[in-house]
Amino acid sequence: MAASKIRDPELEAIRQDCRRLIRKVSWVSAGAAAVPVPLFDIVVDVGVLYRLIPEVNRRFGLEPENIEAMAEETRLRVWKRRAERGSELIGMVVTRTLIRRSLQTMGARLVARQVTKFIPLGGTLVAATLGYWVMRKLADRHVDDCFEVAAAARGLEPVQGKR
Repeated sequence: MAASKIRDPELEAIRQDCRRLIRKVSWVSAGAAAVPVPLFDIVVDVGVLYRLIPEVNRRFGLEPENIEAMAEETRLRVWKRRAERGSELIGMVVTRTLIRRSLQTMGARLVARQVTKFIPLGGTLVAATLGYWVMRKLADRHVDDCFEVAAAARGLEPVQGKR
């Protein structure tokens, strides 16, 4: 994934702050993945994302009511960039079903995480590592999407285009 070349100190500060939050939250996912109860980690991940995704949207000013309050031209830029990024989680009311669908995109890794829990000794460590990685990857992707969409709302265009 190529990093965008948008120069906006405020947006960059928001992105870095969100990434710090994601690193903390990813440890919760890792801890849940280490518990040898089938699907417990998935339930925890859905709960964590249910709170995290709206918080990231809020920090970038991309909550549904914020987008509706934008000028027509700005709103069109936001929806266009959102569609280009392929994000379902920006500017929408976030539901558990929407989050489950997002987690399904990481399906193979989630299945591997479930299986590795039951491998003696190193399985728990592998499951926790995968739990951390899946949560961080999914959340970082959302932050990057929000960054690009928020930049489009401000009329800023990336030099390198989309991922």
